[in-house]
Amino acid sequence: MRSEQSDPEGKFAPLHVVARKRKASEFYDTQPTIACQIATTHNYVASPSAVGGMPPRMANPTAIKPKRKRENTDRRREQCRHNQARYRDRQREFIRDLEERVIYLRDEVDKLAVKRYTLCYGIQTKSNVWNTVVEYFRLFRYGYIVPMSETKPPTSTAPLPYLVDQECFLRASMTSDVMFGELSGVDAFIQQWKRYSTYFGSFHFHLVRMEELPCGVMVASATLSLTITESTLRNVFPHLLTDSSAIGDSGTENFLLCSQLLGQRLDCKCSMRFGWDDLSKRVERLDCTMDILTPLLGVLDNLQHVAHVLEKALITPSNLIGELR
Repeated sequence: MRSEQSDPEGKFAPLHVVARKRKASEFYDTQPTIACQIATTHNYVASPSAVGGMPPRMANPTAIKPKRKRENTDRRREQCRHNQARYRDRQREFIRDLEERVIYLRDEVDKLAVKRYTLCYGIQTKSNVWNTVVEYFRLFRYGYIVPMSETKPPTSTAPLPYLVDQECFLRASMTSDVMFGELSGVDAFIQQWKRYSTYFGSFHFHLVRMEELPCGVMVASATLSLTITESTLRNVFPHLLTDSSAIGDSGTENFLLCSQLLGQRLDCKCSMRFGWDDLSKRVERLDCTMDILTPLLGVLDNLQHVAHVLEKALITPSNLIGELR
């Protein structure tokens, strides 16, 4: 190819530009190189490492990649059930431990309270049977104050300090195996006090006189005033209620006896003997006799009726109430 530049003055020689004709093979050999460069550039843009960890550019921004759902296989479900069961077991064990701890702490509080009152009453009652008997009648003049959680409160009212002091006084002033009637032990003695206080109404225990005998024995005379209630008929004279439903003269007689006894006031004379242990300085034996026949005779005015009432009564000759085990 020739190219001439115009020169009006003719100073320059003509310029000849020659272009070499390229072969077809040379032209086509450059195509793979260009294709490789394009592919390399595409990989560089698509690779996250090439852009410093940035996510790859999506060729089509409108396309949304579907999320992978976790399959709930049988093994997975079984593992979940096992984990839940272990969690519930740990929770139940934790609650059980807390309940046992609460019970233990309550027992400790009760023991410490008893120990405290034992020390307090021990100072006043040890080596002195006279003060022990006087304190006994003072604390129990309204009976045993049963907690409301066990039964209804007694009809008579008592000062609030007695509610706390009674059991502690008994454990402090009596031996653990104290004997009374056919029973022994402070717990059994307290149980009898609870029965008397709940089965009868308007309980009042009044000390009349005291006399100290040789060999460490104190005899106390007292009056026990009781009111016959429906609870008395159910728990002390249950045979009158069961037989009163019978047809005939016996049923009518028992019904009349219940009507006569209900609400009546019995003033029973009592004599108590306190056996004192000089070694432990506590009461080791307590014997009580109570005359319940005379006030019953005054109410029913018939000796045969009194005998019928006491025949199957749940009260022993030593004045213990209820079934003895």
